[in-house]
Amino acid sequence: MSALDRLESKFGKLKLPNLIYVFVGAYVLGYVISFTAPFILNYLCFDPERIFHGQVFRLFTFITMTQSSSNVFMVFITCFIYISIAKALERIIGRFRINFFLVSGWLMLLIFGFLFYFIMPDLYAMYVVQLKPYYLLAMLFVLFAMIFPDARFLLMFIIPIKGRWMIFITLALYALDVIQAFSYGIYGYGWVLVFMIVSAILTLLLFLYLSGYRRRSVRRPVNIRAYRSQRSSGGSPRQASEKPFRHKCVICGRTDVSNPELDFRYCTKCAGNYEYCSEHLYTHIHRGAPDSTV
Repeated sequence: MSALDRLESKFGKLKLPNLIYVFVGAYVLGYVISFTAPFILNYLCFDPERIFHGQVFRLFTFITMTQSSSNVFMVFITCFIYISIAKALERIIGRFRINFFLVSGWLMLLIFGFLFYFIMPDLYAMYVVQLKPYYLLAMLFVLFAMIFPDARFLLMFIIPIKGRWMIFITLALYALDVIQAFSYGIYGYGWVLVFMIVSAILTLLLFLYLSGYRRRSVRRPVNIRAYRSQRSSGGSPRQASEKPFRHKCVICGRTDVSNPELDFRYCTKCAGNYEYCSEHLYTHIHRGAPDSTV
């Protein structure tokens, strides 16, 4: 059982419904304010000095800070992508984990914002107000691609690319943002980007570590040990590595012991107690359903 499983067993009732809508709603609100009354953002942005003087609401309202853009269509597409990916992840790994990712990312961003304030006090007055959750929300896309590395995404809505490559492309685009900021001589904003990107990446790494994520690979140690045991005993790898398990996918036969990186759920639409892994939960044919062919 991973650390997140233990947290969910203790605090699972505290999960907030549709937390992603709070972030997306703040994103849209910040976009509208930036074009209708931009001066209001000065009262919503992250500012440590004013926070220390009692304006603690800035710890929450800074998520309204958005990327500068005048393209309403791209804002709509961005919000649609954020919501779609978050809801898909919620169905796959659970609402508690998505809430944990967003809340821990928000806290991590605050920590790095204060670090920027204390490490570079000469720059914070001009650039710390640029602190925004843009890269944190974008990390949801990277998380989805890591869970489904073989899923196909459309780069620029045209070029089909597998998830594993989209991870590197996304990180490369982040690095390009930093390089452009420094190349244009905007060193303060460049450092703000570094702090925001690093905080988002650390949030992802923390989430993967606490959830017990391991990259699916035929060469991971559990399979190598099973293979060696099978070669020496003459049995099958499944028999050599057989251990008591709690969950098993009825389609692929993988269990929480053989593949601890997977989540297992029962399908409420199947006529019976059929359990599926996260890869087959939304792709299987419902057993006992009127349109079932199984």
